[in-house]
Amino acid sequence: MKLLVLYALAGGGHLSAARALKALMEHPGLEVELQDATVPLGRAFDFCSCDLYRFSAKYVPRAFGFCYRMTDRRSGGSRLMRTAALPFARRLLPILREKNADVIVCAYPLACELVSVLKEKGLLQAKTIHLLTDYGPHAAWITPSADGYAASCREEADALMRRGVPPQKIAVCGIPVQPKFYDRPDRAALRRALGLSPEKPVLLFMAGSFGVRSVFSVFRAIDRLPEDFEAVVVTGRNEPLLRRFQALEPRHALHAIGFTDRVADYMHAGDLLITKPGGLTVSEALAAGIPLAVFDPIPGQEEDNANFLETRGLAVTLRSSRPEQAERTVAALLDAPEKLDQMRMRSASFQGEGFAARFTRLLEQTACPPAPEQPGAPRG
Repeated sequence: MKLLVLYALAGGGHLSAARALKALMEHPGLEVELQDATVPLGRAFDFCSCDLYRFSAKYVPRAFGFCYRMTDRRSGGSRLMRTAALPFARRLLPILREKNADVIVCAYPLACELVSVLKEKGLLQAKTIHLLTDYGPHAAWITPSADGYAASCREEADALMRRGVPPQKIAVCGIPVQPKFYDRPDRAALRRALGLSPEKPVLLFMAGSFGVRSVFSVFRAIDRLPEDFEAVVVTGRNEPLLRRFQALEPRHALHAIGFTDRVADYMHAGDLLITKPGGLTVSEALAAGIPLAVFDPIPGQEEDNANFLETRGLAVTLRSSRPEQAERTVAALLDAPEKLDQMRMRSASFQGEGFAARFTRLLEQTACPPAPEQPGAPRG
């Protein structure tokens, strides 16, 4: 069987989910191929769906949140949206035919709309599964022709059913992350390898896939604390932000690094992750079992993620605009290590391993659904 996973570069989460799915699912009987769904649609479309998204989410989050809520129709995208999507969907069709996949997995909401339009027009026959990459569903994930939905959690599955998705199409699979996040290495040895203190609490700050600048304000607030700790700040590909941290003379020991492929190691070594609540970062943290403090959620999917985490007791929320609140909240955690331990245990129990098995069951059910019962057939 062949799977084609459609993603986009609107933030790093969709690509990370696609890569993790490939790592978890590919074996001799299952081929998994990845495809950026926006490449065939032209640079203008890529600008609107990816560049403009990144700009609005980073610099005008309230405007982004307004658009997110306005387009979040209860039962999925409108007929007008599907009509507008048809010309772009036709550009994607040649690649889909060339790949000739048995099942198309949409790890990006716009891909759901494009593939749905092609199926409704009879131009595509492949089965489709929507792989939701946050902890609350937006209407763009819901389409009439979807054959299966891989929900991140039970709450999301319930929300999909309230929006009219048949329960037999939904499986609670979690969000796929790379296997290394589930490792449980020797923390003392790992800290030595990373050049971190074996005794002090280690706070890991991450600026998100955009390298958001507000992480600087959050760090400055927490750096005022009298409690002794060591800090690691990962700024990603935001070089100016990295230089800004490197120029600091902080109260506490600080390791400022840019892009790194050792995020899993830093999560395993850390005692608290202070981050933007993107769906993939959150899922990686839950798999690694590191407690979370999330800051400045973007109105929309990040807000949904933060609400989910707080409701489950998996995270606390900080605001860069309220430095005293951030300072007090983190101080309370550092002064109560038993609470951090409780959060760590909840994280580990929530995002347990098993995505591959759950997704495989959904895949089998989607690709080979049970035959409808014939009228008058004898019952066992």
